[in-house]
Amino acid sequence: PEPPLRRTRKRPALEPPQDGVVALCASCQTLFPGVSLPPQRRCRWLCPDCRAQRRDFNREQRFYKRVGCGTCQACRIPEDCGICSACARSPPGGP
Repeated sequence: PEPPLRRTRKRPALEPPQDGVVALCASCQTLFPGVSLPPQRRCRWLCPDCRAQRRDFNREQRFYKRVGCGTCQACRIPEDCGICSACARSPPGGP
């Protein structure tokens, strides 16, 4: 006997890339022709270099927020008041 025929779901036709599609980096303002973006990303798009810079900067900022700088007035106070933001974010037992 023949296997039963399967119904295949119709898929929407993929749009061919348009020649006039150009992406603009929101940071360095460089044009990137031929980059196809989903509709929700068209307003703010970062090129790979700017995205890498932003990730490195954010990683660096997280590090500085976690570890005191040692030079500001809040970092130089020896006792833990437990109230200010520098004391509240430091682990128990001191810096």
